[in-house]
Amino acid sequence: MIEWWTSKEKRGQATLYSSNITLNKIASVPFEFAYRVQVGMDENKNIVIEPIAKERVERGDMDEYNLLEIKIKPSYSRICSTDLMSFISKAIGVSLGKDPVKYETEWEEENNHLVILSGKEKE
Repeated sequence: MIEWWTSKEKRGQATLYSSNITLNKIASVPFEFAYRVQVGMDENKNIVIEPIAKERVERGDMDEYNLLEIKIKPSYSRICSTDLMSFISKAIGVSLGKDPVKYETEWEEENNHLVILSGKEKE
């Protein structure tokens, strides 16, 4: 029997800095066509990022001040906001400075969002 390799088995990774969240290529895939993102925190203190389409923003039923730009590059994507990172730092109790903090990510298809597993810090 042959067991074929699949990229779906690879885990995404998020790196937190004091000014941004950087997602590796695997974690970035669901955001390739996102116009903006909404970032929040679940009850387990995991960071949740939801892609938002331009059509949804244009409907006018969302507060645009709560939506953030995501910059997509060939090998990573980035969400920049020092206010957001300050909120995250306090909420999960991690000091964000010049040394990055890395976490695994998980795409939740049924909820259409990426979860940064804040309770599972990687070396």
